[in-house]
Amino acid sequence: MNTFLVTVGVGLATAAILALSALAFTLEYAVSRIANFAHGEFLTIGAYAAYSTQGIFHENALVIEQFRGRSAITVLIATLGVALIVQNVLDMIYGAANVSYSYPQGSLHHVGPFLWTTSDIEVIVSALVVAGLIYLLLQQTRFGKAIRAVSQDRALAQVSGIPARRIIMGTWVLAGALAGFAGFALAATIGTFGPLLGFNFLLLTITATVAGGLGRPYATLGGALIVGLAIQIAGTYTSSAYELVFAFLLLVLLMLFRPNGVFVRRSSVTVRA
Repeated sequence: MNTFLVTVGVGLATAAILALSALAFTLEYAVSRIANFAHGEFLTIGAYAAYSTQGIFHENALVIEQFRGRSAITVLIATLGVALIVQNVLDMIYGAANVSYSYPQGSLHHVGPFLWTTSDIEVIVSALVVAGLIYLLLQQTRFGKAIRAVSQDRALAQVSGIPARRIIMGTWVLAGALAGFAGFALAATIGTFGPLLGFNFLLLTITATVAGGLGRPYATLGGALIVGLAIQIAGTYTSSAYELVFAFLLLVLLMLFRPNGVFVRRSSVTVRA
C-alpha cells in the first residue's frame, strides 16, 4: 500500500484524538479567556483512571476563578503550578516509570485507501459522534446557548440573567470529561504512558487550537485535522522523534501569519464559541 496514504490514515486517527483534546481546551478558553496549561493533566488523569467530575470542578473554582482579573502571566503561572502538582501526585501514586495499558487494538481493516485497526476506527467514530453532540449542545440547548453568550460577553450575559459562574463551572466539567476521554483514547493507542502523557500532548493541543482559532469549537476540529496530518506526514518522511519539533514550528508559523486561526478572516479578532 502507498506509504503516503497509510501515513494519512494514521494522521486521521491522531487528529481524532487531538480533536477531542483541542475541543476541550477551546471550550475552556471560550468561557474563561484563560489558556489552561494544566489541561494536559486532564488527559493524564483520564489515562490513569475514570474521570472525576469533582476534581475538575475544584480546579476551576479554587484556582482559575480566584485569579480572574489578574494579569495573563499570573494565571499562566497558576495553571503551570497545577500541572506540576498533578504530575507529582501521579508520580507518588504510580511511580515515574511508564505503565502498560493493554487495550485490544483489533485486526487491521482496509477502509478505502487507509489502513486502520479496529481501535483506530473506534476512536475516529467516537470523535465524530462527540463533535456532533457538542454541536447539538451548543446550538440546540439552553446550556449551550448560555455557553455561547458567556463566551461572547460575560458581563452582558450576567446582566441578562445568565448565571455566568455556574455556566463556566459546567463548561469546565464538560471540557474535563472530553479531555479525560481523549487521554483514555491516547493511552489505548500508544499502549504505554507515564505522568507526563498529557503534558507532552499539550503542545499539539495548543497548536491545533491556534490553527482553528482560540475559542472556536467547530474550527478547532479543522485545526486538529491539519496538525494531525502535518506531524504524521513530516514524521514519516523524516523521523517520528521530531514530531514535537514540527508541531512547535507549525505553532510559530501560525502565530506569525495566522494568529486568529486558519479558518478565521484576517480582520476578525472576536473570539466566540
